[in-house]
Amino acid sequence: MLAAVTTVAALAAGPAGAAAAVKGTAATREVAGTSVAAVRPVPGWMARLRPGSPGVLPWARGTAKGAGTTSQQAHAAAASSSTFSGADLYGVSCTGRKECTATGLAATRTGKNYKPLAERWNGTTWTVQSTPTTNSGGYLGAALSAGVSCTSATACMAAGFSYTAKTSRLLGEGWNGRTWTIQPDSTPVVSGSADGISCTWAQDCTAVGERSSGMTLAEHWNGRHWSAFTTKHTGALIGASCPATGNCTAVGWNDAGKALAAHWNGKAWSDESAADPQPLSPLSAVSCPAGTGFCLAVGSGGTESGSAYSMAPLAEQWTGSTWAALTVPDPYSSTDYAELNSVSCISPTNCMAVGDDINAAGTTDATVAAQWNGTTWTILSTPSPDTLSALYGVSCTSATFCSAVGASTPTPAGKVTPVAETWNGATWSLQTAAG
Repeated sequence: MLAAVTTVAALAAGPAGAAAAVKGTAATREVAGTSVAAVRPVPGWMARLRPGSPGVLPWARGTAKGAGTTSQQAHAAAASSSTFSGADLYGVSCTGRKECTATGLAATRTGKNYKPLAERWNGTTWTVQSTPTTNSGGYLGAALSAGVSCTSATACMAAGFSYTAKTSRLLGEGWNGRTWTIQPDSTPVVSGSADGISCTWAQDCTAVGERSSGMTLAEHWNGRHWSAFTTKHTGALIGASCPATGNCTAVGWNDAGKALAAHWNGKAWSDESAADPQPLSPLSAVSCPAGTGFCLAVGSGGTESGSAYSMAPLAEQWTGSTWAALTVPDPYSSTDYAELNSVSCISPTNCMAVGDDINAAGTTDATVAAQWNGTTWTILSTPSPDTLSALYGVSCTSATFCSAVGASTPTPAGKVTPVAETWNGATWSLQTAAG
């Protein structure tokens, strides 16, 4: 996820910025009068796919005036990008081998805006479902970029954002087994977007992300409407896991690029001291199996030198009192940018994480999967259908079934295709995703 967001800010500069992003250049962008450093050249295909993430790595913002509004401008600038075609899946949630839902975004017919995408796995095929798009009040498009959380075959909640030419807001859509419907947002509406979601049941969901002010965002769904929590950090909360009502853990990063972890006890959010084994230690996802008191968070850790980054997979475990960093093998080269974007644990001794690994030149991107057995991490072989391939979400229901989703493209400017893969306990294999 993090490799993707560094060039999204370039889109906010309009068509010229979008063109530069496709080239993967590292330069200073002028975004609505604010100088924002796109600090690392990454494949342009990723720059087109992360409108729901912060517009630039938080620690690259510095103290530039207006820097906190960058992500919202990047969201709105989706309308000015003329390079995106295809679709991408950001999250997946399974309640059984034959019951998985994946969400993300697809390009509109003109390629200038995004629309929500949802797909359903029935054990044999993936099928696109009809999803509403917010078109009133000046809203140009939307994306379900924060993923999806299903508590049964007839109860799923997906989150992301909808955007106008100037701002964005949380978008929540609910599945009742028959249709997807847009769920009412908080009043007054909070300007921002969601990056992660977790539900304990149909009327108890928590979405996390970032406010346009640069502060972290957390909102709760009670079955009738979304309402915003009070949070107290600058930065972003990217992943959440709620094993029970009044028990949620969220992770992300602050503006210094350090790991951020917080816990909700049903009344207030409180900080947890996350480990920072590297100068940069951002976290992207967390999974807390119900009834265990255990959580596992993943992301990437490394260093920055000038405009270059060397990042390796990062994992931390919570055992009830502290977060402790775990040793994760770097799947390829030590000079590349490897990251874990999502994790799903069925127990403290069985977790699956997925992500991607970009080479130093930014010309190839390979899917990554790693398994935790309670003691060690093992890198697993995963299919990479194109030269540029990444996995963004994973959901496991047993030791012999996991579903992972993402996107791929043969060239930086090519059509983006949704990716779906399945784990049978021994190997990962490709599925044919819709979209």
